[in-house]
Amino acid sequence: MRKIGAFILISVMILAVFTGCSNAGTVSVASSTYQPLIDNYGEQLPQYLDKQYYYDGKPVSIQESNFYFINAYLDLSTYAMYGYFPANAKGYLDLSAACSEPEYATYGEYFVEYAENSLESTCILLSRAEAAGVTVNDEIKASIDTSLNDMRTNYAAPAGKTLDDYLQAYYGPGNDEATFRTILERYYLADAYSKVYCENYVFSDDEKYVPYLRYALFYAPETSDQATKDKALETATAMKNACSTIDDLTGLAQNAQAAGTVYDQGDILVPRGRMVAKFEEWAYGEGRTEGELDIIYAPEYGYFVVGYLGKQEQTKSDLDQIALQALSQSLLDEINAGTHDLHSKDATVSSLSNTEVLTVVFLTLAGVAIVAVVVILIANAMKKNKDTGSKGKSSSKPASKPSNSKNKAAKKPQPSKKRQEEEEDDDEDEEYDEDEDEDEDDE
Repeated sequence: MRKIGAFILISVMILAVFTGCSNAGTVSVASSTYQPLIDNYGEQLPQYLDKQYYYDGKPVSIQESNFYFINAYLDLSTYAMYGYFPANAKGYLDLSAACSEPEYATYGEYFVEYAENSLESTCILLSRAEAAGVTVNDEIKASIDTSLNDMRTNYAAPAGKTLDDYLQAYYGPGNDEATFRTILERYYLADAYSKVYCENYVFSDDEKYVPYLRYALFYAPETSDQATKDKALETATAMKNACSTIDDLTGLAQNAQAAGTVYDQGDILVPRGRMVAKFEEWAYGEGRTEGELDIIYAPEYGYFVVGYLGKQEQTKSDLDQIALQALSQSLLDEINAGTHDLHSKDATVSSLSNTEVLTVVFLTLAGVAIVAVVVILIANAMKKNKDTGSKGKSSSKPASKPSNSKNKAAKKPQPSKKRQEEEEDDDEDEEYDEDEDEDEDDE
């Protein structure tokens, strides 16, 4: 079983929920019809289902593993719908297509590794929940009741189906309400453990407090002509010289922005890995003193007048991400240490090469905090703005990702030529606001 991992962000489709492992006996559904699934997803998916998996010697319910693989398929198909991966006639991922990654012959192999590593990560979370004494409480049961009633009322009934028929049509044969409820119990149980982990995570000072800068951007990237660069430096220098203290920078920058001289300005936290290199390098430079002003040049954007405001506590959202990354890394460490055994006796799995992937934990779907432990091989494919930057925009993602001795960096899947051209057009209209970029992608 492949042991792989790294960090990025993924989109989750509505109703795409993940499952943990069941200790229940194996239920064979080989004779059941897959026609409803074929009607919904096409003919390729069923050949990857109905495989018996084992986690640490215990069988995973076939309904659960089928359900798990289907949701993995939905996640990857999100990128096919955006044009990053090849799509079949129904718009889902074409599993028979040659994979752009040389380590995989087809996207079917790519999909299997995605799904299997997701399954192992989920199993580990549930094992931890059991060890920590985290149980399915009344609140979780009420949330599951709400989810099932919502499916019955808003999805099954309008389609003229019973809830059992609906679940089997979208999540695989044998997935009736009782089975699905068990799946959701494990799903929410993993979420409950994730919450406990994050609530009890102890942040170091370096994690909790980061540099806080005031800046004014005079747009003149390295692709600009020399006259533009010279003018940007001249006006940046004039603004810096006009500041008797760092407090003066705000008013001067706001006026210059209104006049069109300054492209962007404001105050911003600088967590590591969120800004272009020169911006971050200055923020974390040794000997920074509060109130210090300087001019730096970032080739992606131009000249910045920057001022050091000291260190400030990160937002709760950013701190949550740090805790989640720590949880993800701990899962990856456990996987790469070979602590557990996930295998299938009847699944046809190619000999796949090590690849960087993502473990994402504790996503929010439909306003409900739920765990979704996912592995994916996309590494920033959905980000319109790359680490090299675009007009007036800093990268909000790390330039490099953690790895370990068992992993090697994978080449990132590339969008089609048409999609690349669309991205280039989009970049021309982007502004220097990394949080806005993240919000757009998360949606």
